[in-house]
Amino acid sequence: MTTEHDVVKAIDNLSESGAASERIALQSLGIGPNDAKVLRFLLDRDHSGEQVTPRLLAEMLGISSAATTALIDRLADAGWVERIPFPGDRRSIVVRATIDESSPARRLLSVRRASVAAAAAQLDAPERRVVRDFLDEVARVETREIARLRPREQEARPA
Repeated sequence: MTTEHDVVKAIDNLSESGAASERIALQSLGIGPNDAKVLRFLLDRDHSGEQVTPRLLAEMLGISSAATTALIDRLADAGWVERIPFPGDRRSIVVRATIDESSPARRLLSVRRASVAAAAAQLDAPERRVVRDFLDEVARVETREIARLRPREQEARPA
């Protein structure tokens, strides 16, 4: 019989493997966590054909436009991204990842997504729905708990 403890242990194992995968990807590629998050975001949006602007990246990361510009500059200088003119608006740009489909970098950045997709493919639709609902609930409860535990700005400041 599978217990709650077994489920918690499975989630812990998943977290540990994800952290190890992230560490290896960041070290191998010589990038930071936000860089990896941006590259994954760009690769995901590239498949859907969505145009990614610096403003969208700033919102996704929760950082200033100046910090976003510095991040894009760093990734562009390293050859990870390119800036292209936004279609129909010369004043704006689109940011695109420049990582080839067959690149080891792409594989390193997508280990988690590929692993989850492979495991999900082994489930039937009702099983996938149960897993999705369970993981969504874990994320919802964890997000609510973190918000509740986060010290309020005024309480956290020294007197």
